[in-house]
Amino acid sequence: MRGKKKSIENTKAWERADWDYSGLIAQDAMPLLSPPLAGEERIDYLKEILNECPEYYPALFELGYRNIKEGKDEIAKGCIDKGLQSLKTHFSMKDLIDAYYNICEFLEEHLRFEMAIEYYNQLKEIEKDKARVYDSLSNCYVYLGELDKAFETQQKAIELCDSNHRFYCNMGWVEMLRGNLDAAKIMLEKSLQMNQKDQVTINNYEACKLMLKSKRLKNWEAYLLRETDYGKLEKLEDEDNMEGYEEQVRIYNQHKIEAFKFDLIRHPNYTLSKKYDILFTLNYILNFIWTLHPGSFFFYDDIRKVRDYFKPIMHKFIFKTGDIDEEIFNDVYTALLEFYKFLAKHKVVSGYKWLENKMLRLKPELVGKMLRYNEVRHNDEYTDEVKEEIREELFEGDHSWPFL
Repeated sequence: MRGKKKSIENTKAWERADWDYSGLIAQDAMPLLSPPLAGEERIDYLKEILNECPEYYPALFELGYRNIKEGKDEIAKGCIDKGLQSLKTHFSMKDLIDAYYNICEFLEEHLRFEMAIEYYNQLKEIEKDKARVYDSLSNCYVYLGELDKAFETQQKAIELCDSNHRFYCNMGWVEMLRGNLDAAKIMLEKSLQMNQKDQVTINNYEACKLMLKSKRLKNWEAYLLRETDYGKLEKLEDEDNMEGYEEQVRIYNQHKIEAFKFDLIRHPNYTLSKKYDILFTLNYILNFIWTLHPGSFFFYDDIRKVRDYFKPIMHKFIFKTGDIDEEIFNDVYTALLEFYKFLAKHKVVSGYKWLENKMLRLKPELVGKMLRYNEVRHNDEYTDEVKEEIREELFEGDHSWPFL
């Protein structure tokens, strides 16, 4: 009589892999005990785990994710596929479905919408809630610029489940992207009838009404790039509602980033990995500039501010960014120039060439300062007094004052 097949989780290979990987995660959570493994060292360690247990899916997925970040998409896909096969063979259907959603979410975040579509289509074969999968697929098609496919896919989600208010909200968004504002309004009103408190639907409905009233806001991109309503901001200021004021500025800023994201995804001159890096860096540097404005607010379309204060901004950025190198420095340049070139193309800002010329003129000087300070920053041979003298010389005193 045959014995019961042993669960893979009870094999010595899996237990060793799980022990090693748990130690890796613990190291991430408690870096004071020892620095977390990163870069090639971490990848090599994950490969060692997989040599012991080739079906250990947590390591396979992390290795896949790290290769995505490095732009090695084919290698990443091989790791992810092996991880999914392990789950399919040894674990529950729920575990497998949850993994598919997590993978697709990661891929969308990293702009791999075509790869996400491939996995959503696989998920569609095993997921009972197919409407949810169609809703997610529609979002991917939106960012790829395939708006008719997005509409058709969102329609399938509604046909399969006509009681989910979010599906109608998302259809309203697709219709605004397509410029069908009357149809968008109908969808958003249906969503609100089902759930009057959903903030996403409320925001989209207000946006749709504004677009319908305006002669200039013909589609979602135009809405994202709309002019600032200074009258509304002045009213909030008069009411001493500075929380509301800040919220509105943050919304304007995020909308400019979102419009840029749509455009960047279709940019022919960058890899998907580079596009993700540009977006990440843009958010990072603009948020950094925001922090230099206590008591006031930085509008991301204020190209004049960036141009006039670019040198002190970069002095502070070099000083504050402990791991800065030429790659990070160049990413900051690329992100800012692409962002303001995009805004200039859409006539949101003027003076782009002036900004570009100033940035390029300052670049050799700023790179030299970055390299020089990197020699000093973590060098214990320099006393604190000597380091401060070098900082004063390099950053012209900008580092000692936290604000612009």
